[in-house]
Amino acid sequence: MKQPKIAIVGMFLESNRYAAVVSKEKFHKTYGDNIIEDARSPSPKLLKEGQGFFEQMDAAGAWQPVPISMIIGGAGGPADDTFIREEIDKVRLALTSQLPLDGVYILNHGAMTTTEQGDPDGLLYETVKDAVGASIPIVTTIDLHANISQRMVDNANVIVAYRTDPHIDQFECGKEAADILLEILAGMQPVVRNIRVPIVPPNVSLLTDNGPYGDLIDYGQSKIDQEILNVSIVAGFAYGDTADNGLHIIVTSRNNAEAAQALCLQLAEMAWAMKERFLWDLVPIEQAVASAVASGIDHSTQPILLADLGDNIGAGGPGNTLWLIESLHQAGAQGVFIGSFFDPTLVALASDIGIGANFTAVFHGDTWERSDATFVAENAVVKYLHPGKFNITSGPLKGMLVNAGPMCLLDLGGIVVLVTSRRPIVWPDPALIESMGIGISSIRTLVLKCRSNYRAVFNAYFDTDRMIEVDTPGRTSPVLSRHDWTCIPRPSYPIDLEFDWQPSTG
Repeated sequence: MKQPKIAIVGMFLESNRYAAVVSKEKFHKTYGDNIIEDARSPSPKLLKEGQGFFEQMDAAGAWQPVPISMIIGGAGGPADDTFIREEIDKVRLALTSQLPLDGVYILNHGAMTTTEQGDPDGLLYETVKDAVGASIPIVTTIDLHANISQRMVDNANVIVAYRTDPHIDQFECGKEAADILLEILAGMQPVVRNIRVPIVPPNVSLLTDNGPYGDLIDYGQSKIDQEILNVSIVAGFAYGDTADNGLHIIVTSRNNAEAAQALCLQLAEMAWAMKERFLWDLVPIEQAVASAVASGIDHSTQPILLADLGDNIGAGGPGNTLWLIESLHQAGAQGVFIGSFFDPTLVALASDIGIGANFTAVFHGDTWERSDATFVAENAVVKYLHPGKFNITSGPLKGMLVNAGPMCLLDLGGIVVLVTSRRPIVWPDPALIESMGIGISSIRTLVLKCRSNYRAVFNAYFDTDRMIEVDTPGRTSPVLSRHDWTCIPRPSYPIDLEFDWQPSTG
């Protein structure tokens, strides 16, 4: 086989309808050969699946990567529509200029919306296929919280979704995408069948180590064989509020439509039969704060971790809701470390007055369900200042460079807060915390503004049964009845409870 000429395209944003618009300035943009350099770097800015794809392609033999563009926005609100359309137009022109191609790899999240459209990911796939031609294989990797549209399925030969939450298999998914693309180039004919199941599950029910979602994914993976190439069970992202929301079953076979259809139907029926298992109980904020107070008093007990679910940065939360920090401070909790709070104004002030200074700290927070979006802490002390750039040292994103902007560490008297000047710091790296003079073992209560991925890092320090999911108000509350939905297809469980459904393949 001649060296395959493979285009690389990336567009990654998880859009929360209730979060602020993500402007083009908020995207990390990489073009051309810089993509290749970054993918093979020990400290990449790209996502792990991109690394995995390059590593597997390199291991398979000589190939010609054609890097087009990689724009990564993380999690936030809808993207600016003009920017996304411009980027997709650039992709079209760049692909056309590189013809003929042998294949395309698309790295994207799958739950992006824009200010004008609900399915820009589908538009990207459609544009790529139109540019390269229907005979050129397109393989994609997506997050398992993608909102799958039929346009995405129709314009990609194979969609490979993550299978873990916390996400610890991105690298392996990228390698799998490379293997599948090479197999297609060798003559394999993939056949896809897909079904949307009308379940819009709360994200707290989507851990894969246990529970209904893990059981469903494990069963699907047990059916991988010489006929079944890939099973992707995609739970969706409720906060996107799109016409494509829902739990999506995608089964790809090696040229066997009957096998793909039979397994797709079986998995859809299984998912519907276990729908009630996707309901979830959360811990009220008052109970969580009481546990933190008790943990600070009784050091003979194991420490606790509080997940601030109403402000999940990984799902578009602003990173500065005040409910938990305010309640913990008012209760006099001790030994608390708050993993991040986004407030550039506060960081600038702390930087000006310097380490050791004592001052009145005014935290500026989100306005969601609040008439007063500030919290005042008297006698705060600046404990540490940090430039905000660090490499993650553990967990699935080990090696990745993070830029949280200038940061400060404030001691409020029993509560220590890491304040950032940029929002996207989903969890603090343990080595970062200790570099600031805070021993992990000294923390009695760790507060993180995220839902699940922290488990892949902090499970080394906190017992699973001491990780508490706190029912805080906010734009990312998993209590779906608190949100107003305008586009999610109805009925959808558990927003709607009393209805019947039977699957049919698409």
